[in-house]
Amino acid sequence: MNVLVAEYASAVGMGGTCEVEGRAMLSVLAESFQRSGHDVVYPTSGPAIKSGQPIMLERSEEFEEVLASAKVDAGLLIAPDDMQPRFLEILEKNTVNLGCSPDAARLCADKLECTRKLKESGIPVVDIVEKPEPCEKGCYRYVVKPRTGCGSDGVRITSFVKAGPGEIVTRYHEGLHLSASFIVGREGFLPLTINRQLIKFEGDSMSYEGSQVPYRTPRAPEIWEAAEKAAKVLGLRGYAGIDFVLGELPRVVDVNARPTTSIIGIAKVMQEEIGELMLKARFGGMPASVRVVGEHIFQKEDLG
Repeated sequence: MNVLVAEYASAVGMGGTCEVEGRAMLSVLAESFQRSGHDVVYPTSGPAIKSGQPIMLERSEEFEEVLASAKVDAGLLIAPDDMQPRFLEILEKNTVNLGCSPDAARLCADKLECTRKLKESGIPVVDIVEKPEPCEKGCYRYVVKPRTGCGSDGVRITSFVKAGPGEIVTRYHEGLHLSASFIVGREGFLPLTINRQLIKFEGDSMSYEGSQVPYRTPRAPEIWEAAEKAAKVLGLRGYAGIDFVLGELPRVVDVNARPTTSIIGIAKVMQEEIGELMLKARFGGMPASVRVVGEHIFQKEDLG
């Protein structure tokens, strides 16, 4: 099978950690598809990776042209959340989309609407705070973050309910920062790993620094229950990841309707090929479980 892996940040030379993480995910996926016996093509404006055949871009606008015209049997897109729905619509007119639908991606990209949808369905979430709250015993703490955006970019912790244009405020919940990685396919919901997110707190900012894959916890059943319910409510498909803060409840923080950086660790510890699982999720034959052996910790600064 011919597979297109279209990772936007590395394809257009976005720069910074987005490009570094993007190229690392692209490499993992291309190698996995190729080990499974499939041919891989990918768009790039610069360095080639070890696996697959590059489609060289001279202009960033050519990324859309690749999605619309590549002669492949299936395609997988990784792009910034606010750009993903439109790119997915283009991809689906050309070939089989191995990822989420444009509508589900659009809902998940809007952190406010996504959080509201999950809360209405009875799934624990971080609380949206829309106006200042009275101080009773000390001051509350809040998280201010972009309404659309990737990772921890633009996230800050504050004692004031004050958001700028395009930002939302949620209550700060103490707990362990985890993510759940899974695949949703024709045969249902397939758990992969629960991962511990390595978060750096500095002043009023917080940043994602890497992951421990997997993170074994006796509370895994309740995390997976929340993740599966959220996936169903949001209509997720293919590989997705949900960020949680685990305190008295596993509360959903963010939903990523696309491959996440955790696949770098997952590919090291999972016996099955992540690329083959994505194909089986779409075309059939997905297993009921996966085999995870050992543990892998990676730092974002080491990915380059």
